[in-house]
Amino acid sequence: MNDASKAPKASLGETSPADPQWSSYVQEPLRVKDANAEQWDDTADVIVVGFGGAGACAALEARAQGLNVLALDRFNGGGATALCGGVYYGGATRQQRAGGYEDTADEMYRYLKQEVGDTILDSTLRKFCEESNANLEWLESHGVQFGSNVYEGKRTYPPVGYDLYFSGNEKVSSYKQHAKPAPRGHRVVGPKYTGSVLYATLQASALRRGVRLRAHCPVTRLIVDASGAVIGVEANAIDPNSAAGREHRKLIERVNAWQRYFVPAALRTGERLAALEREHARPLRIRARNGVIVSTGSFAFNREMVAQYAPKYREAMPLGTLGCDGSGIRLGQSVGGVTDCMHSVTAWRSISPPITFVEGMVVNREGRRFVNEDAYLGHLGFAVAEQTDGRAWVVIDRAAFRRSFRDAMPVRGESWHEFGLPLLMNLLSAAKGRTLEELAQRCGIVPEALAATAMSYNAGVQKGADEFSKLEQYRKPLGAGPYYAVDISIGSKKFPCPSIPMGGLVVDEATGHVVRADGSRIEGLYAAGRAAKGIPSGFYVSGTSVADCVFSGRRAGLHVASAAGPVRVVERAADAR
Repeated sequence: MNDASKAPKASLGETSPADPQWSSYVQEPLRVKDANAEQWDDTADVIVVGFGGAGACAALEARAQGLNVLALDRFNGGGATALCGGVYYGGATRQQRAGGYEDTADEMYRYLKQEVGDTILDSTLRKFCEESNANLEWLESHGVQFGSNVYEGKRTYPPVGYDLYFSGNEKVSSYKQHAKPAPRGHRVVGPKYTGSVLYATLQASALRRGVRLRAHCPVTRLIVDASGAVIGVEANAIDPNSAAGREHRKLIERVNAWQRYFVPAALRTGERLAALEREHARPLRIRARNGVIVSTGSFAFNREMVAQYAPKYREAMPLGTLGCDGSGIRLGQSVGGVTDCMHSVTAWRSISPPITFVEGMVVNREGRRFVNEDAYLGHLGFAVAEQTDGRAWVVIDRAAFRRSFRDAMPVRGESWHEFGLPLLMNLLSAAKGRTLEELAQRCGIVPEALAATAMSYNAGVQKGADEFSKLEQYRKPLGAGPYYAVDISIGSKKFPCPSIPMGGLVVDEATGHVVRADGSRIEGLYAAGRAAKGIPSGFYVSGTSVADCVFSGRRAGLHVASAAGPVRVVERAADAR
């Protein structure tokens, strides 16, 4: 294991791992003098570590280049992609045109530039936008289906029967001044949340094309040669047909089905899974002729890493699966790779549905509004995290409270446990006060300030204005009491705040190579998806993570086929200098 003195030196604004054990099962690399003299248990041209969305795309692209590809996954494969909503962010697509919208890659770029800032090169963001339609068509060539029925309303996820929606802040006035709004959230066709459909389709295509998948096989360290190039991996393989293998599979299936929503229970299961790996796994050394691609997802379920890099979100609910353990990032760091944007976390504070919450007021502990209630859920989550102790509430009147129950009722074909059930539980447990002052006292909000905020807000509604530029259609006066407050704090136990870390290994944005502090490439090592800094690392918009998995996965898979000699990466994103 690496200790603090052996941890790679930090650069690009990040700190070195402080935990002596790196809060991970990843070990320092094995160094060999002569790869040909080593005993290898298996060999492939390319080893893909982590077989979720990015890993599947990387494997498919590498296979298309004629390479022998072996994918290794700690669990069953799929990762967070198989659990997500299955939304792909793309522009200038035929689905948009069929839905009545003429979008362009330039409009998509101008919108996303406002969101992601300078965390990546402008040339990379432009390439992402220009290739978004081609990448969507590439997904279709592997069997993924998309529709064109557009949902025009305000909603976190499109309702049943709709395929396209405004998944970000495209309609917000401050954004549409710079870019023409268009629905760019393309939902994969399928029942309920369709990330499982997306992944299953990509996995089936990869296996048909000859990609080998070895599940229940966590990678514990990289193998490097005398020059420092990555030439293979060491993994701990559990026989899937053994009793330990069956238990390993059963436990992760339970986590993915429901237990991930109950974080303490999921983490306890994670301890049992790790014990099985220590006690029953057989070590394997596998050679990679061309390179290794790490695509293990985020570090959402590595709570020590979250506390280290993004402490504001340590009480937020991790979104993903136990495979989102930060191991790919730790593997890269173990050979000198540097990280960036590790503090960047998307925290989804969804208050729509119900639309009545959007029409209400979001206030902090000081009793003041601090954001427009119709903001994209990621912006709302970020704004809440910036408040005192990350505390905030939605305040609504009696009439809005009663109307909210309509959106809590089950709808055929929708995932009620994702939206309806949490909403119902929060309505039933909402704080109540006959007056705003009484409500404030029960919540720990400054009473006089809350009453003054409501008076100012109502006056603005009457004048047709709003200090935070809330859309006119959502400006409703706060009416008669009693009044209700729903706790939307980052650490709320009744209304958990889902979160995903967005930082990762810094890569050469032209090839996907992991880079060192001096900007040089680590030969033989690539990163993709949430194991790497990418498009959504500056700020996440729904659908950009899946789209970036395709973009970065294909990039790594393409360039691993033509590994070059040591090259210094001269150009980097602004915040990585």
